Amino acid sequence: MATTLRGGAAVSGARGCAPGDVAVCAAPHLFRASGAGRLDDEGRLAVLSVDTLASLLELSGVESLVDLGSGTGFYTNRLAERTTGLVYAVEVQPQMLKRHLEGGVPPNVRLVQADFRLLPLPEASVDRALSVYAYHEAPDIVWLQQVAKVLKPGGRFVIVDWRRSHGAVEHGPPMDLRATWEEVVEALTPHFSHVEGRDLDRFLFVAIGVK
Repeated sequence: MATTLRGGAAVSGARGCAPGDVAVCAAPHLFRASGAGRLDDEGRLAVLSVDTLASLLELSGVESLVDLGSGTGFYTNRLAERTTGLVYAVEVQPQMLKRHLEGGVPPNVRLVQADFRLLPLPEASVDRALSVYAYHEAPDIVWLQQVAKVLKPGGRFVIVDWRRSHGAVEHGPPMDLRATWEEVVEALTPHFSHVEGRDLDRFLFVAIGVK
């Protein structure tokens, strides 16, 4: 089930899950809504800046964007300021979307409650897709095909996540949940015409697919 939220619309739960159990029903590795306050910490920008994301996405100021696993909208809202296009904040946990709504939503942002393995967007409808710290939460890589479907020809999908490196243990999830950029590029390859990846720094990697 998907619910699109605008203005003061209520947040509904996912089918078959009680509101407090959505994270468990959707994927056991999700960052739990009980820790949502940490997602609004401005210190996150020291690890990954909005300028870096805008550059990786190659935003010119008019693109539509889908943010997959948007959480409380920390990066979503900031990126929405960089484009006049619609920005879809896709998040499976209603508690996260409720916090996003309460914190303020830019006029070009649409909140969508959905599992991004079943994206409720039309095919070839968005210019850019973004996954920040969400790849490791969805080990079922079938969702990559869903992202490719909703991107327009030439659309760009950017994945930023935590490196599987023992030199990067200060931040991020347990090591056994992490991937390397090479593994993510390999997973993207069947669905995109061009793929690339690299380590961004000691903590993060980026993998990019162009449709």
